[in-house]
Amino acid sequence: MLAIFMFLWAAVAPGPHGADSAPWGGARGPYGANCAPWGGGAPADVAGNWRVEFVVPNGEMAVNMTIDQNGTKLSGRVVNEDGEFPLEGSVNGDQVTVTWVVPEQGSQMRITMKGTVNGESITGTARLGDVGEGSLSARRVSRNS
Repeated sequence: MLAIFMFLWAAVAPGPHGADSAPWGGARGPYGANCAPWGGGAPADVAGNWRVEFVVPNGEMAVNMTIDQNGTKLSGRVVNEDGEFPLEGSVNGDQVTVTWVVPEQGSQMRITMKGTVNGESITGTARLGDVGEGSLSARRVSRNS
């Protein structure tokens, strides 16, 4: 019984950095940002049209992204000067992950975007296959109808 109490206390007690942090210094709850072990917060709303800009090894890149959301599951498309590419992903609390594949020098390169949703913006990183990783920022330009 004492072990259950200690676990529950650790999940909800304020940490050394205030009420929004856990005793171990991370986000509340051992299962991710703002997620308590009994179900916690709902996934962030990321559906809509986004303008995404990220740093790549040879400069900056920008794409337009349309995200459709069904609970925690994401689908949609990415559009840039090279064409239109299907995307898939997920959202867990305020953490979003989106991937898509683009042709690159005769092969396929997977791009993975990971970030934190804050209202109408996302900040995080983009990983371009084995090429490298850079910072990204995105802003929602419209919501899906």
